[in-house]
Amino acid sequence: MIFRASQYTAALLATVCSINALASETPQTITINNAGFEADGAAVAAPLGWTSIGNSDADFLEWGGQSSAESYRLSHWASADYSVTTTQTISGLAKGAYTLRAWGRRSTGTTQAYLTLDCGKQIERVDLPAAWPGQWVQVAVTAQASAKGECKIGLHTDASANEWTNFDEISLTTGEVRVPIRGADVSSLKKSTDLGGLYYPSPKNSTSNQKPKSALKILKDQGTTHVRLRVWVNPADSYHDLHELREMAKRAKRENLKVLVDLHYSDTWADPGHQSIPASWMNYSIDQLEAAVFMHTLAACAAVHESGASPDMIQIGNELNSGMLWPYAHTWNPPSWENLARFLKAGYNAVKICSPKTKVVLHLAEGGKNDTFRWWFDNIIAQGVKFDVIAASYYGYWHGSLGDLQTNLNDISARYGKEVLVAETAYPFTLDYQDFHPNTIGSAEQLVAGYPATPEGQAANLRDVLSIVRAVPNHRGLGVFYWDATWTAVPGNGWNPADSASGNSWENQALFDFNGVATPAMKEFLRDK
Repeated sequence: MIFRASQYTAALLATVCSINALASETPQTITINNAGFEADGAAVAAPLGWTSIGNSDADFLEWGGQSSAESYRLSHWASADYSVTTTQTISGLAKGAYTLRAWGRRSTGTTQAYLTLDCGKQIERVDLPAAWPGQWVQVAVTAQASAKGECKIGLHTDASANEWTNFDEISLTTGEVRVPIRGADVSSLKKSTDLGGLYYPSPKNSTSNQKPKSALKILKDQGTTHVRLRVWVNPADSYHDLHELREMAKRAKRENLKVLVDLHYSDTWADPGHQSIPASWMNYSIDQLEAAVFMHTLAACAAVHESGASPDMIQIGNELNSGMLWPYAHTWNPPSWENLARFLKAGYNAVKICSPKTKVVLHLAEGGKNDTFRWWFDNIIAQGVKFDVIAASYYGYWHGSLGDLQTNLNDISARYGKEVLVAETAYPFTLDYQDFHPNTIGSAEQLVAGYPATPEGQAANLRDVLSIVRAVPNHRGLGVFYWDATWTAVPGNGWNPADSASGNSWENQALFDFNGVATPAMKEFLRDK
């Protein structure tokens, strides 16, 4: 074969262009004056390189930074109500996307603490989550720079007297961060609508004759990209089975929503306290169970394919902390990691045979417990189990602080080199209940400090879970799913599939209120659209 000079030149140019493109995707660090607040070398009232706007006596440096107790931090505090912004403008920037990151912490009273980044097109904002007292959390926000070539950084606090915020380790880099998957679990939706459940995008009033709309359409219009669908093997009420999966996948396809399939490998709820083997599999041997997992997974994947689209992700088991298909694949008392690995491998192989591009997800509860995730995934990886995504359930009233969630997601994404996903989260918009059944979260003592049980509190909690995922390093924060967003209190659609008279303990945590109207939290998905 003769390789001509022109061909060589073209190949060389293509290689150079490829290298340059790769280099351009690598974030470049932009210099910020006194980014770690150490340049002053003392606890001063006006840090070098920064300007105060508002109550300028409310921002100052103190001992005790994020990286070390023997370093400085920026603090906002005053003995009276105050509003202050500490700013710095960076000039000489090229047109494009820039991402601001900062570590921060705040009191949990009447405090609005947030970062802003204004690069000439639109001011972007990220709020600072509430965590345990003294616990630092990192947040990130992206803005687009115009031809003017400058970005203005703002560290802002609006607070009541004696409420406080700390900031440290500010950075600015090229490139953007976002949450690509904004999902809603809608597993209850078909049964709800079959029994008369109605959904509205906004409140009805005396001057409008608003008609109900498809809940999927409402979710899609508010920035939702994916739906999550629970699948049981032979459920008592015939809901959540493969036939429903096929139907709901078709509905999702019509709204251009992608699908995550959540396989429980049970006839009912599967979680760390319940992993009951399906009745029809009860007398199977280990070999037969392995084959059953394979065939059930294959059938679920095929059911979604019939909608005209491949499943985007398939979850092999639900909240697998304690294993699956009890008593054959426990992770404790005694552990059966070998059997669990066989079942997980069977599920993985079925997915990849059916749909090679579909991502396989392994899911644990207790998203704020890093030691649990390390223990479980170290054991599974030692067994040679393959997977694509690590998923966590995170409910702030059970699973630790948002700082704990961040510590875990950042660690496991780096330790295992995988994308991470919050597969379940939720928060109440009220402590009232609509039916006769008490709610899972129904008292003030159960709430997370800084997040009241109000529509605004629910929205803030989802906003801040999204912020934690957005800030996962190396773009490994894949997404967030809000759990059972459509499970409103419709008679007959209770928690027990074998009892139509059972109630709903979740209606105060849905993304639709007691009138079926979308809550403000749903709009948080629009931030990353």
